Amino acid sequence: MKFLREPLVQFLFLGGLIYLAYGLFTPKIEEDTSRHIVVDNAKVQWMQSTWQKRWNRLPTKEELDGIIEQYIKETVLYNEAIKMGLDKNDGVIRRRLSQQVEFLAKDLVVYTPPSEEDLKKYYDEHQKQYTPDARYTFTQIYFDPDKRGNKTLDDAKRVKEQLIQQGSMLQDVSSLGDTFMVDRYFQSSSKFDIRKNFGTGFTEEVIKLEPGKWHGTILSGYGVHLVYMQEVLEAPAPPFSQIKEQVLQDWTIEKQIELKDQFYEALKSYYTIVVEDSNVSVLGKVN
Repeated sequence: MKFLREPLVQFLFLGGLIYLAYGLFTPKIEEDTSRHIVVDNAKVQWMQSTWQKRWNRLPTKEELDGIIEQYIKETVLYNEAIKMGLDKNDGVIRRRLSQQVEFLAKDLVVYTPPSEEDLKKYYDEHQKQYTPDARYTFTQIYFDPDKRGNKTLDDAKRVKEQLIQQGSMLQDVSSLGDTFMVDRYFQSSSKFDIRKNFGTGFTEEVIKLEPGKWHGTILSGYGVHLVYMQEVLEAPAPPFSQIKEQVLQDWTIEKQIELKDQFYEALKSYYTIVVEDSNVSVLGKVN
């Protein structure tokens, strides 16, 4: 029925499920005035079930005794911590409890599976993320500032002018510039490959270069470079039919994040929020 798909109905239903799950799976602590710890059959069965899910077998008698003893120890220490007020104003505990609610919300949120049309639309809107990295073919000439000192930039510009006048990069450039630890010629290199050899600054400059001409001077962490960009190969995104499973996975992750955020905003809307600092702005419902 349509009303079951309304976000508010889903959030109310989800809230009920969270409290139900909390009641079923969270060990119940007696009132602070009580000194009784009851490990009933339901708790024992839950311990056995949890162990079996993790180890694919039921615990032995000794292992079960150890699990029960650990539960009793945790319960005793937890009760005493609560009585001592150790849970108050503790950032670690606050963060841990908030994370548990988020984990419950992630597991309990149910969304309508996407249709083929939905997935194709998602693919079209996010096609860039499925497009393979461009490949760059270029030649670089290196000028060593440790060797050339203040003349480094002037030497590089002079060589560049010579290369432009000759009007071709097909000549042998091995005699130009200085020796360098990496190759002069790079064929079909990815952005990652270029960054690995020259660093981020150099890479961000090189991937913008127009093919068919000499460029420079371009700086790297090693020194000064002239670069001839021979070719930039932009590969198209693979067809939807080839990566449909990946698109479905990405759509699912994005939908989970979206519903989790909506769930939080729905919970937040029930709170009155006051921030006693005129320099801080908090977006939310303030009654």
